[in-house]
Amino acid sequence: FLQKYYPQALDKPMVVPIEDIAVQSMKLQIRRVHLSDDLSILGQVFFNSGHAEVYHKDTDEIVYETVNKGTIFIDPDVVIERNVGSEKNTIAHECVHWHIHRQYHTVQIMAGGEKAVASRCPIEPPSEQFKSKWTDEDWMEWQANGIAPKILMPQVPFIHYVKEHPLYIKMHNGNHSIASIHTGLLVDDLACFFQVSKQSASIRLSELGLL
Repeated sequence: FLQKYYPQALDKPMVVPIEDIAVQSMKLQIRRVHLSDDLSILGQVFFNSGHAEVYHKDTDEIVYETVNKGTIFIDPDVVIERNVGSEKNTIAHECVHWHIHRQYHTVQIMAGGEKAVASRCPIEPPSEQFKSKWTDEDWMEWQANGIAPKILMPQVPFIHYVKEHPLYIKMHNGNHSIASIHTGLLVDDLACFFQVSKQSASIRLSELGLL
């Protein structure tokens, strides 16, 4: 994904400008509209033009609006209720769907109808307890969930940034009794630097064997 749309992010640690990538490189349109009354849907990307459901908070009702192919809806409450990092991850998530799942949805679109075909980003991922019963859509959500944070924190630059970080060096050379404090501060800094959520930064540290 990054080799195609933003290869410079693979060279050195930086904030990956995922919204600019979506709009300028992928030619997608981003609209911030409310999608549910409980923020159960964080975002969605549309694979064809048609009618889409939008939640109006002032009247507490679902209405249909015309949407163009290649539009990403992001619920503005993602930033308010969660954080900027979560919004960036949601945009990356929808970009992944557009990048690798369009062909699947093209088949659905061929069936016709006026409703736009979209891939929704729910706040709750599919339960891995029932993996054997997952649908194609569940597997695509699993893929997008796994790939999105890796786009925002690509492996080689991320490892380089962490291993050069003074807190990481202290964690491996200092008093182990205060390692947890250093870990917390390191996660805070990573979240700030890469503009991701603390949870996402912590998971990335763990899956790369840095904790």
